[in-house]
Amino acid sequence: MAAVRIEEVVGDFVSLRKQGQDFVGICPFHDDKNPSMHVSPRLGIYKCFVCDAAGNPVKFLMEHEKMSYPEAIEYLAKKYGIPLEYERSESDEERQQRTLRESLLIVNEFAQKYFMEQLRTTEEGKLMGMAYLKERGFMDATIDKFGLGYCPDGWDNFTKAALEKGYKEEYLIELGLTGKSQSGKLYDIYRGRVIFPIHNDAGKVIGFGGRILKKDGKDPRKYVNSRENTIYHKSDTLYGIYFAKNAIHKQQNVYLVEGYTDVISMHESGVENVVASSGTSLTQGQIRMITKRTQNITVLYDGDMAGIKASMRGIDMLLEQGLKIRVCLLPDGEDPDSFAKKHRDSELQDYLASESKDFLLFKADILSKEAGNDPIKRASMVNEILKSISCVKDNIERAFYVKECAKLFDLSENDLNLNLRRFVWEKTKEQGRIAQQQQQQQVQQQPSGADGPVVVEEQGVPHLIDSTKHPDLSQQTDLLYEAEKDLILLMLNYGNLIIYESSENEEEKSQGLRVDQFICNEMQKEDIRFHYPLLERIFDKYVDWASYIGNQDQIIRNFTLAEDQQISEFVIRNIPVEEPKYSNRWKDKYDIHTHTTRNNIRILQNQVQNIILTLKLRILENDATIIQKILDQEGLAEEDMMMALQQLNTLNQLKKEISKRLNRVVSR
Repeated sequence: MAAVRIEEVVGDFVSLRKQGQDFVGICPFHDDKNPSMHVSPRLGIYKCFVCDAAGNPVKFLMEHEKMSYPEAIEYLAKKYGIPLEYERSESDEERQQRTLRESLLIVNEFAQKYFMEQLRTTEEGKLMGMAYLKERGFMDATIDKFGLGYCPDGWDNFTKAALEKGYKEEYLIELGLTGKSQSGKLYDIYRGRVIFPIHNDAGKVIGFGGRILKKDGKDPRKYVNSRENTIYHKSDTLYGIYFAKNAIHKQQNVYLVEGYTDVISMHESGVENVVASSGTSLTQGQIRMITKRTQNITVLYDGDMAGIKASMRGIDMLLEQGLKIRVCLLPDGEDPDSFAKKHRDSELQDYLASESKDFLLFKADILSKEAGNDPIKRASMVNEILKSISCVKDNIERAFYVKECAKLFDLSENDLNLNLRRFVWEKTKEQGRIAQQQQQQQVQQQPSGADGPVVVEEQGVPHLIDSTKHPDLSQQTDLLYEAEKDLILLMLNYGNLIIYESSENEEEKSQGLRVDQFICNEMQKEDIRFHYPLLERIFDKYVDWASYIGNQDQIIRNFTLAEDQQISEFVIRNIPVEEPKYSNRWKDKYDIHTHTTRNNIRILQNQVQNIILTLKLRILENDATIIQKILDQEGLAEEDMMMALQQLNTLNQLKKEISKRLNRVVSR
């Protein structure tokens, strides 16, 4: 974990931009429009300030790539060239889930190697598969890069080979590599087809596409694709994303095409920032995969009417996600594959640059030709364009589009805005209706009439309080938790800064003490113990690490990368990613002194004293509440009652003294 760099791990999946010491990027965990995720190399964490997603490199891989904890560790070890020793201790359920996912990936890996070997070494593979690929103009290096292969035309050649190697029949069937007839006979799904492996972000083969070569009428499908399974979800997959992600990050633009060969041919022509929706309508999951890498997309489709309609359908969905869209339409009869092969690399790239149009101009041009001079059709066309503009989130961008639309069709901006507002309002109502339905579903799924104690989850710390029977104790316990939490965060943020112990005699003021040393001294002197186990574990870890680590950032980094997931989660969620920054000119020009806890010893001293005093007050309040409950019991012996009253009086006196030092009024 010490070798892992959070910005490199997150940067493999999200386009990051440097901002001071940190990085920012589009958060992949919600529909983010503006960069709201901060990545801190200093602390080794990421944190989104909108959806509250946060974690270390392992957490990111587990949440983003749906990896298990061991899979995330293995991924990082492979990325940084670190050998692993295995000593697993998992629950049966965790082991089963990990084993299933790993097994399916291993089966796919075997299948890819088998198909590649068939393509390269067998007579049938060379005569059928390789001949087809060479006819398409693909070079050997490209075939190897994308792992293309061939499945023999026999009934069950691949299935037999897989079973002989010990791979389970149920895995082959779940992955869609093998089928089973009604009579129970197994057969190869991809027989007689050229194979296109489908990779995920991390380069693992999660599925296959197979293109038929013989047109004998037995199987009319041109392409067969993997069906949905544990590791492959078509709506969340873009073909070529693994090979394109670095180029997308570098170019800050992605070309969206339709098929496998379109992607491969574009790569051969030097355009690597290209992905395919694999012949399906664009999905929200696929759009999210794009938005977390770039905000700029160029939709590149065939020049026929089907391609144009496909472009139209996807535009509004892309606009709703805040993407900047351009459309490049190829000449009629051409697709990206054929066009790339007919032109030199430089010609293709020049064409893409010169012919890419803003979505509004593209849509206006196409619809205008279709409407002709028919006024009714032209009115319908303008409304169609306004519907697309209503998907634009930014009000200023929307205003510019309206102005451009008014010029194109010689119409009044006021008239256009009138209709635009109607479309925006209808869209808002529809979104509200959907949100209400989702909320109702969530309410219906919650158990009704549940009795018993309420469990409050606070940053991963469960505390069980029956708030219906003891509301005062519930509130009191929460206050105690907050006080203990504040003390822990004080140590984590400012532990190695220097303060002075207070003394009645200024001349006898002791030498400077670190904040964490001062806190430890106070806790030992007053015999203070943590009420919450998680906070106690963090305190014990801090004392251990602070004894030999003098750098505060390194201490925090140890916590963010801790094996104890509760500790790591708590620290990541509660530590600020970046310190507030103030201009030096404030003091020079405006005589404003930007004193903060970090740069002013008096402020820091006051904060330390206040937090320790508050914790003492909460402990006393908690003890007083417990004693009061003892007094409320029926049948309490007089001797016990007198002792409890004496203790309660002492506690109340101490509470008043501490409250006075805190300038607070004790009402009870």
